[in-house]
Amino acid sequence: MLIAAVADIHSPKYLDLFKEALVGVKCDLFLLAGDLVLKNDFERLPSVVSAIRETYNGPILACFGNEEFEQDMEKYLTPEITWLEDRAMVMEVGGLKLGIVGSRGSLDRPTFWQRTHVKETWQTYRKRVETINSLLARLRADVKIALTHYAPTYETLVGESEKAMPEMGCRRLEEVIKRRQPDVWIHGHGHNAIKLEAHFGRSSVINVSLPARREIVMVDLPKRAGLERFF
Repeated sequence: MLIAAVADIHSPKYLDLFKEALVGVKCDLFLLAGDLVLKNDFERLPSVVSAIRETYNGPILACFGNEEFEQDMEKYLTPEITWLEDRAMVMEVGGLKLGIVGSRGSLDRPTFWQRTHVKETWQTYRKRVETINSLLARLRADVKIALTHYAPTYETLVGESEKAMPEMGCRRLEEVIKRRQPDVWIHGHGHNAIKLEAHFGRSSVINVSLPARREIVMVDLPKRAGLERFF
């Protein structure tokens, strides 16, 4: 079960890099961890989907990023992408039940713009930690994935400004990782990170930001989850 994952395409900014990275990619599932377009330019989304469809015809799952504005979420809806906005789904891939929880994620400190323009932003982020925890607790699957835009730890943001980390991720989610132990937690948003993977017990946290990676991340989930016996 090979899963391709990427974030922060910011089309059209990194669209050419994304197309180059797609060459030769073969997978069973494609995950997009937010910020697919630049500054809410939803008309650029078809170019991202079209690039993927050049090499891959299977399901595409995504979570929203901070550059897909909440007030315009309906404009991103397309039959080509299943968006997971604070919800979970279970699908069968390679004979296994794969459970995925998707969300924008949470921040320890909302950005200045969010604090001054978005009502109840502190409450929203606190509640989202509880929501993700609850969704993972109820998830019944052979393999479990969390898909968020913001980082659930600062460890995969190393390389970014330490002062900015509270506005890029949420360390409170580390307790959720330790408690719920998803097999993989995939996120983006850390463009300048140099440490791109961390481990909490049996869980791997992977930063798949395209500007940081310069490539699409391939995750072999049977191996990650210790399920080689199924294949």
